[in-house]
Amino acid sequence: MLVLAGLLLSLVVQADITVEDDLGHVITLEKPALRIISLAPHLTELLYTLEVGDQLVGTARYSTYPAAALAVPRVGDAFSINIELIVSLRPDLILAWHTGGVNKGIARLRDLGLQVYVNESPSLESIGDTLLDVGQLAGSKLAASVSNQYREELAALRVSYEQPPSVFFQISDSDLYSVSDQHLIGQAIRHCGGRNIFPVLPSSVAQVSQEAVLANNPNVLLVTQVPGQAPGSWFDRWRSFDLLTGRLVAIDPNLISRPSFRMLAGIEQVCAAIKPS
Repeated sequence: MLVLAGLLLSLVVQADITVEDDLGHVITLEKPALRIISLAPHLTELLYTLEVGDQLVGTARYSTYPAAALAVPRVGDAFSINIELIVSLRPDLILAWHTGGVNKGIARLRDLGLQVYVNESPSLESIGDTLLDVGQLAGSKLAASVSNQYREELAALRVSYEQPPSVFFQISDSDLYSVSDQHLIGQAIRHCGGRNIFPVLPSSVAQVSQEAVLANNPNVLLVTQVPGQAPGSWFDRWRSFDLLTGRLVAIDPNLISRPSFRMLAGIEQVCAAIKPS
């Protein structure tokens, strides 16, 4: 019996890790990945949230959180990646973001026989799935607990109002771009009980006009601004309209724009801005 139990335990330990990514690709590893490359800042954050950041051997530009990520070698950005450098780092696993725009590079990495997990995060809830997937692939003991914690905290933030406040979200202070209801930020607005004044756009992120914003007369204007930096030009423009006085709120783009565990903090900011309206 002891021999049989030992054999069964051995089979369990040696069982392959199989995960399907957001695009339907199946990633199979014989053992947890110990050398990981992340091609997106939010995926870098997830690894540190799962306490496996020390397994990172390469990451993408703008991976600035947490501070430990600054010491990880850069292998590219949202527009291009250094295939030769990536191969030389001998990764067991590569984490990529479909929306990031380096899909030709990702295909090339797969052609070279490398294991690539592609994340898309189509919904706020799916971030919990990503935490579980990445945690399993990286051998994190926290995968299940962190994933459940994310889902529980997300559910706790949900609120609804009899008359949903109207909300305009400006994703960039340099240009007048907003998000549709399909975008994660649009989903966050609904999650917080708000009504996006641009629920349908030509794409999930699209340019809108000042006239259209004013015509909708939103109860709340949310504009991204990095904490500690001077307000952009659009803050002064919106403040020049008397009807918008007191409706303008700054939102940290690093929290609300990255589908990581920290997005909970960004959603909390959105909810807090909508509630007093």
